[in-house]
Amino acid sequence: MTQIGQLSRVPPKERTQEAIDKAIEAMEGLDQAAFRGGFILEKIMGPISSGHLELRSRDPNENPSVTFNYFQDPQDLERCVQGLRTVEKIIESKAFSPFRYPNLPIPVLLNMTANSPVNLLPKHTNSSLSLQQFCRDTVMTIWHYHGGCQVGKVVDRDYKVLGVDALRVIDGSTFNYSPGTNPQATVMMLGRYMGVKILTQRLRATSADQTHQQIV
Repeated sequence: MTQIGQLSRVPPKERTQEAIDKAIEAMEGLDQAAFRGGFILEKIMGPISSGHLELRSRDPNENPSVTFNYFQDPQDLERCVQGLRTVEKIIESKAFSPFRYPNLPIPVLLNMTANSPVNLLPKHTNSSLSLQQFCRDTVMTIWHYHGGCQVGKVVDRDYKVLGVDALRVIDGSTFNYSPGTNPQATVMMLGRYMGVKILTQRLRATSADQTHQQIV
């Protein structure tokens, strides 16, 4: 699923299984030494850009077509650039110097990252020359997908699927915004809240029915 999610701006008809398999093979072929260090990841919290999800058929077993539209809004790209500049300051700081290799300046680190198969987007020879290009070349979504089943569009405020009887969706797909961290606790609280609400409603309905039968 993670590899599929990296297709980002590649047109749907080009998201072939062959392309996905090629990306997975490239990821598995990385030298394990690359993972002995560390990674500094930048996250764009609450992006303005939005994508869309489209069903390909009525077959529930077939994956939908997802277009992420990363950096569709220029403000998201500017925020990414600002974040990278902050990361550069951290790497060049005195406190970080024990963890920095003198023969690996920031442009080299940026190009190493950009050349890694983090997504299926076309690569550029020297992404370090432009932080905007680096952002575009390395953009990805890491798990925690949300927003594909939003309240008011797919489900109502009781999380009942619109136009469908006896079906609710209560999970992260109903979020309009990411909690900003691992959403497990948020999803669990939502599930408990709705579980208690549903149980309370059923108990009230049962009590009301019993009272009516006693009166009759």
